[in-house]
Amino acid sequence: MKKSTIKKLSLSAAILGLTVGGAGVLINQANASTGAVDTQTSQTNNINASSIGLSQSDAINKFNEKFGSVSIKEIELKAKNGKYVYEIEGFDSQNEYKAKIDANSGNILKSKTEKLDADDKNEALDLGIVIDREQATQVAQQSAQGQQVKWVLEKDDGKTIWEIEFENGNKETEVEVDANSQKVLKTKTEDDHKDKDHDKDDHDGDDKHDHNQNYDNYRDHDRDDDHDDDDD
Repeated sequence: MKKSTIKKLSLSAAILGLTVGGAGVLINQANASTGAVDTQTSQTNNINASSIGLSQSDAINKFNEKFGSVSIKEIELKAKNGKYVYEIEGFDSQNEYKAKIDANSGNILKSKTEKLDADDKNEALDLGIVIDREQATQVAQQSAQGQQVKWVLEKDDGKTIWEIEFENGNKETEVEVDANSQKVLKTKTEDDHKDKDHDKDDHDGDDKHDHNQNYDNYRDHDRDDDHDDDDD
């Protein structure tokens, strides 16, 4: 009887040890996953615009050195993996070109060429008549707080706009600024999904932008493509 009881107690202790040990592994894995997310967020929050060593015009020059003198369709600058990266899109009569450029070193990180979509032929930016990134940021700061982590200059329904994204704690706010009139067109905050809408034209109260677009429908420029050409 005593030996049987001892064996039962030993078996119970072993099972308990395995259970506790397994729970410990799961907790450690969860903590590691959370730590990875926190590290990525910390990397974004620890950089600032002062680390942008390459001006927009210099980035365009790098782009033109790669693809020739082409029309510029879109310019994006964003914080990624602890540094800022330009993503520029352009086109000529036949092809569309894309490149990612390190905003500090000027190195081309990735480039791609694909057939031009006919709908994109009217999307060329006139960079000579729009406000620059610094001016757009000053306007956007009237409607949002936090660190600027992303800028996009593009055409939307024939109007050239700056989209500027701010991070403030766990809150992300996007502000759209008319790149010609310097008006704030829209602000959108991710955490509460409350939009503040602004008329695009003071002279036409009926001409308003559709402000019901879901935040998650914004274009993702980070998709991988099997036809990417990587440049070291």
